[in-house]
Amino acid sequence: MLPDSIDNTNFRYVKVDNKYIISLNVRSLPEVLCFLDIINILDKVVEYDMSMYIEKLNPIKVLNNITYNLAYNQSELDTVNKSQNDFDIINKSKEEAKELRRKIQIENQELYSLNIIFTFYSEDLNLLFKIISSFKAKLFSKQIKSDVTNFRHLSFYVSNLPLSNCNLDSSIYITTDALANLFPFCVKNYIDSKGIFMGYTKSNNMIFSIDIFSKKYENSNFCIFGSSGSGKSFFTKLFIFRNFFMDRVQIIFDIENEYSQICKKLNGELLFDNSYFNIMQFFENDLKEEDFFNNKIGRLVSFIKSVCGEDMNEEVLINEIKNIYYKFNINEDRKTILSNLEDVFYFEEKIMSKDKFPTLNDLVNNMKDSKEKNILKIAIKGPLKYFSSITSVNLHSKLFVLNISNLKLEDEVINLILKYILDRVLSEKETIIYIDEMWKYSKNEKVLDSIFNMYKTIRKRKGAIIGVTQDVTDFMQYKDGYYANSILNNSCFKMIFKTEYRNNKIFNEILNLDNDKVSRLKKGEGYLIINKNNIHLKVVANKYEGEILNEYDNSFK
Repeated sequence: MLPDSIDNTNFRYVKVDNKYIISLNVRSLPEVLCFLDIINILDKVVEYDMSMYIEKLNPIKVLNNITYNLAYNQSELDTVNKSQNDFDIINKSKEEAKELRRKIQIENQELYSLNIIFTFYSEDLNLLFKIISSFKAKLFSKQIKSDVTNFRHLSFYVSNLPLSNCNLDSSIYITTDALANLFPFCVKNYIDSKGIFMGYTKSNNMIFSIDIFSKKYENSNFCIFGSSGSGKSFFTKLFIFRNFFMDRVQIIFDIENEYSQICKKLNGELLFDNSYFNIMQFFENDLKEEDFFNNKIGRLVSFIKSVCGEDMNEEVLINEIKNIYYKFNINEDRKTILSNLEDVFYFEEKIMSKDKFPTLNDLVNNMKDSKEKNILKIAIKGPLKYFSSITSVNLHSKLFVLNISNLKLEDEVINLILKYILDRVLSEKETIIYIDEMWKYSKNEKVLDSIFNMYKTIRKRKGAIIGVTQDVTDFMQYKDGYYANSILNNSCFKMIFKTEYRNNKIFNEILNLDNDKVSRLKKGEGYLIINKNNIHLKVVANKYEGEILNEYDNSFK
């Protein structure tokens, strides 16, 4: 299909229809270069083509030409004014020629001519100049020299024209080893080596997968926004499903009891639904502390007082907790917490079984009659119910769903979970924490403080936090948007599904995204924002995934 018009009146670019075209020709490469390093420095929203022209050469003929040219240049130096720069160039050329001869004659490598052309397209000429300038500088930082092609490079200029068949007259000599290192199957697909498949790009239907834990990203945190029916929840469940098979630990704060089914399908652990977590149990992380026994008691006292109120006498609580531990033969000696090591040798310390530890029920039954006992007795039938008995969940599971729909936000139990349980669960494995319907926490400042601190610090602990919410506008209203802005700024990844937002400033200034584009999205489509790049994605699931999630829909094929 031929274009309507071609404008070649400007030496700096070619204009075909409404698009400006400018090319870069690579004229010098380092000997060792992974070509994917070049592709990855390009912004993913830039429209470009890359062409590589490779031709096998006669090495003997090339070496003879190089030898002749070096001899000719040397003789020229004998008849003109000499300069140190001229000698340096000749000497360097001789060294390179010797190295090339060694590779061809001794290592038996082939010789090729190589042309690499990057051609960029844009309807905005000024933007195109900025893209070219930026990319040229990035190439130079990797020891790659390039030229902008123009009328003085006629063959490259003609190669940009439609249906052209032009032989390029500027080449790089390259050997077999260097070519193999340079040319490793490069495609436009955005694929991280340990990435999770996110979907296909709408612009060119290319595969898009990312590894949020890759060191090339500023952090691993994620925000997901979208109204009901936009595909937000399905995308989140797909993300959980796919990360499950990457052997990552995942913890979901489920405030609407929406994830219990996926938990059962994947044999995960459903907490706060007829299950218990004994806060008096010791774990591996506890033993890493020097004064582990007293530190554990200090955390327990803080936990209980936060739920039961400051009327609880701290000294009474400390003594009662110590007494119940002593009654279960647990004290400041680490050996009292470890399994019997007389018959079995362990390379690592092994903590005794969970039924050997006291519980809050045991604590209450052992306490002397007092105000503290009466308050705690009421609490373990209410907000402390799920923390009062022997642990009934497998803490080595890869998936935890915290069903907090029955827990009252005003009880601040969620904040305590964030501060206490997550410290026990986070391990050396990559861990992802999901907070669903995050806007519902927006009026609880203590909870927001904990969430915000996690967003800032979790990467140091090999973790990521993912906030999922419907209405970012409501989320922005509390404290003049302080927490929302901080969370957004500490999230490298943001997925925006269809929704109606009343505040254009959020999109224009914070997300750098046009509100109208978001409102026109179809179900299952969204904009993934990575480092200010907006990628329009179509989220897809295969039939098996859809059946497992019980939400298979034609729009996700």
